[in-house]
This record gives sequence, C-alpha cells and structure tokens, in this order.
Amino acid sequence: MAQFDQGFVEKVRSAVDIVDIIGRDIKLTQRGKNFVGLCPFHDEKTASFNVSRENQLYYCFGCGSGGNIFNYLMNARHLSFPEAVQTLAEEVGIPLPNISPRQREQAAKAQQLQELNRLAAQYYYRTLRSNLGEQARNYLVQRAIDERLARHFYIGFAPDSWDGLIRFLQENTELPLELAVEAGLVIKGKNGYYDRFRNRVMFPICDLNQRFIGFGGRIIGSGNPKYLNTPETLLFQKGKSLYGLNWSKDSIKHNDYIVLVEGYTDCISLYAKGVTNTAASLGTAFTEHHARLISRLTENVVFAFDSDSAGMKATERGLSILVDAGLNVKVASLPENQDPDTFARTNSAREVAAWIESAVPYLEYQINTAAAQFDINSLEGKIKAAKEIVSILSKVESAIVRAEYSNYAANLLSIEQDVIIEELRQASGSLEAEEKVGTQSRNSHITSQNRYTIKDLHTKHHDSDFGSDQTEAIEACVMRLVITNPGLIDQMVRIGLDADSFSNADYRYLFNLLQADAWDKQGEATADQLLSEPEPPGNWSEYLQLFRENVWFRSINSIEEKLSLMENHREPDVLLQFCQLLKRYAEVRREIFLVKSKS
Repeated sequence: MAQFDQGFVEKVRSAVDIVDIIGRDIKLTQRGKNFVGLCPFHDEKTASFNVSRENQLYYCFGCGSGGNIFNYLMNARHLSFPEAVQTLAEEVGIPLPNISPRQREQAAKAQQLQELNRLAAQYYYRTLRSNLGEQARNYLVQRAIDERLARHFYIGFAPDSWDGLIRFLQENTELPLELAVEAGLVIKGKNGYYDRFRNRVMFPICDLNQRFIGFGGRIIGSGNPKYLNTPETLLFQKGKSLYGLNWSKDSIKHNDYIVLVEGYTDCISLYAKGVTNTAASLGTAFTEHHARLISRLTENVVFAFDSDSAGMKATERGLSILVDAGLNVKVASLPENQDPDTFARTNSAREVAAWIESAVPYLEYQINTAAAQFDINSLEGKIKAAKEIVSILSKVESAIVRAEYSNYAANLLSIEQDVIIEELRQASGSLEAEEKVGTQSRNSHITSQNRYTIKDLHTKHHDSDFGSDQTEAIEACVMRLVITNPGLIDQMVRIGLDADSFSNADYRYLFNLLQADAWDKQGEATADQLLSEPEPPGNWSEYLQLFRENVWFRSINSIEEKLSLMENHREPDVLLQFCQLLKRYAEVRREIFLVKSKS
C-alpha cells in the first residue's frame, strides 16, 4: 500500500463531497443545512444519521458513529486508512504520489494477477456445472453443499486435465502464461506449462474487497495432497488471509463477533446452519496480521476448531496471538472425533447456535485443557493439574480474574480455593519481588524526568476536568505507544478515536502521518522528542481508557460552552442545533457511565 503525506490526504479530502459519496450507499434527505438518512451501521426505523456538507462530516445520534469521509469508508467498506485514501484518489482521478517505478510495476502486476484469478474462478465455476463436473457435484451433495451454497461461495471444479485452464486463459486474455505461473495457477515444467490444480473442487479465496487472490482445492477421490492451496504470491499470503471473510464481514460487524474455524467446509457448513459470521484460517497458525484483520471488524472471537490434538494445538497457538492483540476470545469445544463441518451437518440450526453460545472464555478453556491431561480423581493427578493451572493463572494481571478462576479451578479439582491461592502466592513471590525492584527504579526515573505514572494520570473526581498538564501527559503516553506499535491505531479508530481526539496539534499531525503509513521531517521531530522520554509504565488498555475519558470530558466541556451561547436564541436552525447538541451531550455522558459501570 502506498504511503501518503498529510498534504496529499487533505487534497483528496477536499476533492470529494461526503454527501455524494455516502448518498450512493443510503438515501439522504436534506433537512436544513444537513442531510439525514437511516444509519448504515446499526438497525433503526427513524433516521438519526446526519451528514454535513458544510463541515464534510457525518454523525449518527443513534449509535455514535461519526467522522470524515475516510472514517466512513473504513467502517462501511472495511478498508484501512491508506486503502480509503487510495480508493477516493482513484475515484476522482488524483494521481498517487511517492510511488517508485518498482511500486508502479508491482501495482500493475497485481492488477494482472487479479484478472487471471478472476478468469480462473470463472473457468472453475463453469466447469463444475458442465458434464466434466458430475463427480465433483456428487461430492458436494455428500457434504450437504447444495447449488445455493455453491453459488454463494462461487465453488468450482478443476477437471483432471493438464491444460484445461491454460487453454481457457489463452482464449480469453493476452496476458502471458508466465504471469499465470506467478499467480500460482500454472506450473512451468521441463516440457512446458501445465495446470496446478487438477481433479479438485475449487474454493476461491478473496480479499475484503471481493477480489480473487487465490484458491484452495480439495482432491476428488484418492490422491495427495488432500488439500492444495495457491502458493505464496504477490496477492496471496496464508498468514494474511482468511477464507470467507469477504462474505461474512457484514454479519461479523452486525453480530459483533467472529467464529473462526479451520477449513473451507467448516465455514460453509456453519453458514448453511445460520452461523454467517464465520471465517477459516486456511490451515495455518493465526498471525498478528490475522489479528489486525479481525480487529477491523470486531473485538470478539469464538474459536471452533477440531477436537483432535492437532486442532487443539492450533487453537492454543491462535489463542495466544489473538489474546495478546487485545481481542476477547472464547472457545467452543466439540465432542471427541468431531469437527465443525460434521457437527453442523448432523445437527439442527438450533443445536449449532447453542453450541456456539456455549463457548467459554479462553482462560476457562486453558484450565479445562490443563486438567484434562491428568487423572484429577487421584492425588498425583490433582497435584500435577494444580501445578499446570497455577502456571496459567500466574500470568494473569488482574487480581479479580485470578481470584475468580482460582475458585473455578478449585471446584474443578475438588480442593479448597486456599490451596490454589497459596500455590499462586508461592509461584509469584519471586516474580513480585523482581517486579517491585524494577517498578521502584522505573518510577524513580520517570518522576525525575517530570513524567507521570498511571496512578498520577487518573482524574481525582469523576466529573472534574482533566488539567492541561494531565491531558498533555496522557496524550504523550498514548502517542509514544502508538509510534512504537502503529497497529494500535486500528483499535483506536474502531472505538471512535482519531487524530482530532488529540488536543496537541503536533500529535494530531503525527497521528495522521502514522495512519497514512507516511513520514516527514515534522512528524519525525515530534516522534524523536516523544521517544527520548522513558517508556510509559503500565499497559496500553489503561492509557487508552484514560485517553478516551479525557476526550469525553473535553467533549462535554465544549458542548456545554456551545449550549450556554445558544440558550437565548430561538431561530429554527439554532434550535435544531441546540437539540442536537443536547442529544450528543446526553450520549457522551451515557457512554461514560456505561464504560465506568463495567470497569
């Protein structure tokens, strides 16, 4: 993805009209200076979605979604910030800047590979429905995949031919076969070119924008490998792709959670039983790229992997990656010798839904898995299981969570909770001593640099203002953490925080640069200054919560000031704005209350 400086971003923003762009997606009706319509981000019967042509902003009084045209495209079309900028730039004909000849060559090649994949998908789709596809159609019927499902997932068939696809490509495009090799569709051997996929049911893999980037093929009858994926290409990397996400993204956002499975048929069978918010991992371990991809759609994940040992190991690897990325993870366990595909095909939609709803938090799953390794009815088994469980709980930061799951583990092992707590105390004693020494040294260094600790940054009164020094310290800590981990930006944007959330102009500018994956001297100077400070103590979630509260309180103060200036005016436009501000004021205070009541 190209890098854009702030000047280019502003050039693109000023070249489009937010009303025109959003008006293509929903019906907007002019009401005074603004336009209103039904919100595309939540279900509603009364229009509460407002678009301002004057300010080039949108805001929904129903769900709180709002921002500029880039925020809209990121939420509506599930794009990253650079993708949103590039999409608009291409739409209005603004040439993309800062692209080297090699980048232009790569972009051109990517388009050619996409075209070859599109043609291949078309060929496989048609072949499945021809006389050559009878055996493949019978296989799909056996797997309870009817024509409706096959059409929805654009399933196809690669016949048992060495050059069927090659001949189709030669008849329908002038692109050279060497590019088909680079796309992973064709193999070049000593005696010429031949099709990579033969005698396989074909499952197209798409990106979030519905572009074909690769394929997975399942052999018909005997033969190895049973499953064959497109090799790594310019378009397709297994560690960055999830099967079915292009079809399930809207359902994931609507339900606010994703069900992750291992294979194509797992995904399709669950979809057939109404679990439409499903995607598959393409048989690879989950990566940080997967976590970032998921976090653009939801914070909540349900793992539904095979019950065999390989499936459980894959689950455990994925858990650690997704949990570390800040996602809320649950695990839906299956009976022995079952997989999601089999379970979905042999049970009703209601039973499948109940199974998904039975998913347990990842920590509970870890404890259950640890206990299952031993005979907990014996003394020796209890001791070994307790040791494993204590090892798991000792890594949990929250004392409340540790206490809750200590009680759960004690009941599971039929022992007193005090035993688990005492084991935890002994296991963590040396670690706490080391942490105490480190913390004292760190806090001494921070205060000597006139910086703040997490405790210092908390406001003393629930509804009091944050002082200017406090605001600056919070923003500096957040910005420093974002510089060293730009992936946190997606997490901030998802909860409504952006560059305008910062009161410091330098931080606003730097945030926009990082979001655009760009860099310049001004941003570099600000970053260097922040990075010269000691690393902020505490964890990211605490700073994010403090920053969010700070933004809320500043928002309330701003609204109160505006309301005080408008209270004696009776003009219709002013009264409308007054009512809108009052509603927004109530929404902000309610949001603060809800978040605080959960913390």
